[in-house]
Amino acid sequence: MSDHTSKNVKPPSLAIGPANYAGQATAWAAAVRKHLEVVAWSFAEAPVGSGGFRFEVDKPIHRALFRNPVARGMRSRKLFANVTHVALDGFEPYFHLKRRRKFAGDLAWLKAAGYETALIAHGSDVRDPRRHIEINGKWSMYLAGDAEWRDDLARAARLHRAIAENSGRPVFYSTPDLRLDLEDGEWLPVCLDVNAWGTDAPLLERAKPRVLHIPSKRIPPIKGTQFVDPVLRKLDDAGKIEYVCPESVPHSEMRSLVHDVDIVVDQLLAGSYGVAAIESMSAGRVTVGRLAPPVLDLMPEVPPIVQATPDELEETIVTIVENRDHYRRLGREGISFAHVWHSGKASATALRSYLAR
Repeated sequence: MSDHTSKNVKPPSLAIGPANYAGQATAWAAAVRKHLEVVAWSFAEAPVGSGGFRFEVDKPIHRALFRNPVARGMRSRKLFANVTHVALDGFEPYFHLKRRRKFAGDLAWLKAAGYETALIAHGSDVRDPRRHIEINGKWSMYLAGDAEWRDDLARAARLHRAIAENSGRPVFYSTPDLRLDLEDGEWLPVCLDVNAWGTDAPLLERAKPRVLHIPSKRIPPIKGTQFVDPVLRKLDDAGKIEYVCPESVPHSEMRSLVHDVDIVVDQLLAGSYGVAAIESMSAGRVTVGRLAPPVLDLMPEVPPIVQATPDELEETIVTIVENRDHYRRLGREGISFAHVWHSGKASATALRSYLAR
């Protein structure tokens, strides 16, 4: 797209990037193609090296190629050729490497070039740590780190919220708790191929149910592994469960791993839920997590996630083991919930009005 003089008569087309956290830019683009029949694709930094969580992206980019100011405009126009809409996720710059303060410059360039822009927040990019602690108390993930770490996150989040507020552009957020930080935003549900995660594997039929928790690799460990791991090891030692705790799992192998367990213990310190919980529900597994009461109040439908704080986790797992029929039904409810809210249709619906601009 050159000067966009004919933009208003062109059918919409969408590029989403550059963060692509958990492959969501790619998933949202696929949802738009499927449910709205609009051309859409994701873009993100080309992966370097091997290992870790690597997610598919439609158009890999190399930020270093955008570093030169002279080449920046030319390369950007080439990247977004024939695109009318660009949704920027994660408040990450795409041609200023990782210098987050340059994100506003990227946004301004895209607006000046005539693209219809939107912003998509994912979590700590806009979340206020102080508010999170007020809502979640001692189980806030922000208490896992020190004051300096919290202050750094708070400064970046304030900057990003200000950019969103002053941009005059549509603002979306990927997890429902972020409505507390972006009151004028709209929920853009995380989505995935729910049918692909389905399985005929029996649930809670083993004498010792298999319980999966993927340890947090982050420092500080905001997922709650420091609380979850000792509880599940204790139950394993007592013969109540079989604890599955892989050190490192490529995302390409996650599906088969989830299919081979009965219970998935997800994050207990976020006060919300994300991709891992949705994958578990899509597979019909019993999903354990924790949503803060104000977040539950924001939900159009309460997700069938078994609620547990870290100090309730042991009792919660024992209750599941001793009441299997009830939790098998809950597993089936999880599949239905994932289909309604996280199969892509709800996400495409959220983007419809933006794409009509």
